[in-house]
Amino acid sequence: MSRNLAEVEIGRWAWEEFRTMGDRSAGVPDALRHLMAASDEDEAMAAYWDLENVVVVQGQLHSAALPTVSVLLAGLLDDLSADARDLVLELLQQIVMGEADRDEVALGNTELGARCREAARTGLWLVYRELGTRRRETAEAILERIEDDKPRIAAYMASIRGK
Repeated sequence: MSRNLAEVEIGRWAWEEFRTMGDRSAGVPDALRHLMAASDEDEAMAAYWDLENVVVVQGQLHSAALPTVSVLLAGLLDDLSADARDLVLELLQQIVMGEADRDEVALGNTELGARCREAARTGLWLVYRELGTRRRETAEAILERIEDDKPRIAAYMASIRGK
């Protein structure tokens, strides 16, 4: 597959309508593009840091985190470098572990964390697929947060440990 799926998902959103730390929502689409296109660790890390501390800051989510989830999931279907895939999962983990920033709460966006986790559940099997890779710990942490069927997680983890 090409990088088209993430690009289509990026294009679906009016990013300027979402909030970030420091009013940087206009830069989120390009940061996501750079993350998806990263060919090595340095490129991936540079793009990651243009998103971490922007859409999510130390577990505090800004509204731009919600559309970011859908882009990250679309990216997992695309042909990403291993380093980019590592950081897509890492950013997804940061988001699903988070809760609404106090500014979001003040604006009535109190359920942002739950909404991000709900959005991440739409890509549940993409995360399960990562259990068999070097991203296992990150995938497991994400699943622990988004998967409602705890016996299913246990069954898949047991099958992986048995190998």
